Amino acid sequence: MNTTISIDKELCQRAYKRAKINKLPISAVVRILLAEYAEGKIQIGAKFVEDFEVKKIEVDEETQNLMDDVISVWRKN
Repeated sequence: MNTTISIDKELCQRAYKRAKINKLPISAVVRILLAEYAEGKIQIGAKFVEDFEVKKIEVDEETQNLMDDVISVWRKN
């Protein structure tokens, strides 16, 4: 099976350069990463960014209640 993926040009160039240094075709790098991910050996997550701006947004009571419910569920998990 063949699959086409879209990769940012700069990221792709950096990956090709690194793969070349390691004497690997880029397709092997992608296959290795996908196999490791499928087996649960690689986890994908998010990183907290400390530089952010907080804004207060006024919402109606119904919307606030919905947001409070979501936060309550998040805190339970």
